[in-house]
Order: sequence, then C-alpha cells, then structure tokens
Amino acid sequence: METKDFTCSITAEISANEAIKKISNVPEWWGVAFTGSAEKQNDEFVIKMGGDSFFNFTVTELVPDKKVVWLVNECYMPWYQDKTEWSGTKIIFDLAEDNGITTLTFTHEGLTPKSECYKDCEPGWTHWIKTSLYSYFTTGQGKLKTLKHVDYATSIEVPVAPSVVFERINDVANWWPEEVEGETAKLNDVFVLKTGDMHYSEEKIIEFVPDKKVVWLTTDSLRKTDNYKWTGAKMIFDLAATGDGTLITYTYSGPVLENEQERLANVCDVVLKEKLYNFITDSTTV
Repeated sequence: METKDFTCSITAEISANEAIKKISNVPEWWGVAFTGSAEKQNDEFVIKMGGDSFFNFTVTELVPDKKVVWLVNECYMPWYQDKTEWSGTKIIFDLAEDNGITTLTFTHEGLTPKSECYKDCEPGWTHWIKTSLYSYFTTGQGKLKTLKHVDYATSIEVPVAPSVVFERINDVANWWPEEVEGETAKLNDVFVLKTGDMHYSEEKIIEFVPDKKVVWLTTDSLRKTDNYKWTGAKMIFDLAATGDGTLITYTYSGPVLENEQERLANVCDVVLKEKLYNFITDSTTV
C-alpha cells in the first residue's frame, strides 16, 4: 500500500504574507471548534470535532512568507480503533510567491493511505484546503461544508429470481459492510447501521413490496468526525424481473455534503456491486 503523506496544493492571487495571516485565522476556513491562537511560533491551540474529541496543536515553525508548521501534540479520536493516530504528525503549509501569486503546498506529514482514518481525512483535507481555504484566500470568506439534495442511482443484474433477491436484500446483516442491529425483515422494522462509535444511522422500512421494492428511511444519523447528518435520506431498492434474473436499481435520495458526491457514488457502488452482488450470487446462500 502507498505510504506517501497526504498532500495537495492551491494557487491564488494573494501575497504569501497575507496567506499566512489567513492560514492562522483557522476558524474562518476550517469548520471546527477552535480555542487558543495560531498566529505566531510556539502558539498553542485546540480543535474539537464534536463529542469528547480533541486535537492539541503547537505552531512549531513560522517562517515569514515561506512556511508554517503545526505539530499535533496529542489527540483523541473516539471514532477509530487507534484513537491517537494523529499524535506526533505535522500539518505543513509551504508557500512560494511570484509577482503577487502564491502557491501553497499543504502536507499532513504522517497521514498516509495506511492510516486508519485516511478514508475520512483525505476528502476532509481536500475540501478544507482546495475549496474552503482557497475561497478564503480569493473571496475573504471560507467555504464551510454545505448540504445539497441528490438522487444517485446505480444498478446491477443478477442471475437469480426476484423472490430470492428480495429475501437476500432484507437479510441486511449478512451483506451490509458495517454493524447492523435490529430487525430488517418487514414493514416498519427499525434497525441501526454503525461503524464503531464514528458513524451511526437509524433506518426504518417504510415501503415493503414483496419481490419488487424496499425503501429505508433514515430517521436519525451522525458522523462524529464532522457532525455530518443525513437524516431524512431514503435508500431505495427496486427490483425488476429480466429474462434470466433480476435487475436491482439502488437509489440514494437525500442530503450529501457538496464535496462528497463522488465519494457517495463510490460507496454505493461498492455496497451494491460487491457486497450485495456477492451475497446474492454466492451459491452457498442461494
């Protein structure tokens, strides 16, 4: 697996001096709870992302017009098995100015694809640097995460009869990739999908048409890394008989963070085209 530190860059019409001032004004571009100061070398500050999480930083390096480095002294990330994974890592801002145009290269030293939190931190940093901080540089206002409603649909065809497919879809605990608690076999059943303490959603079956359709309604939800909620979303499974099997069309209809639509599509495809498909077509379960 790749071990390269996460990095990305932006270029904006701003002086390096002004860019450092804006980087140091953390709450304006990083949508987190912030206390302390990040304006000069040896300053200390604390960031919280909900619940009892915390990240304690020290500004260990500040070279005017050139570089800012934040050291994560300690942290507590209750959503992961390794709750201190960021501890000892560094957040590095390298700047290079040319005729009033500044290129910022951002690196989270110690955050690699091998990290447990990478699947969440990679899209998070991409947004905060390439979208929010860039917006703060160029417009004077950061672009904090906002929600938009999407209807994302994807389909698969399986060589299995609709009656069997319907039964397998409702056996959620045996194909959903995370923890499942509760009953999932009839109309009005309520169940919970969890990823440890990090991700939680409560689902209610609001439509249940044998061999044709199942709809889950998200009645409660929370992703603790950033307090993101998708309550009100619907997950819809439509079944249609084909000549030698069943066409399954899955639709997610609900709120999505505007920078996570591609991630939503990737997750839906994995869940449907790998997890569910394999469970339905496995000869030991059919």
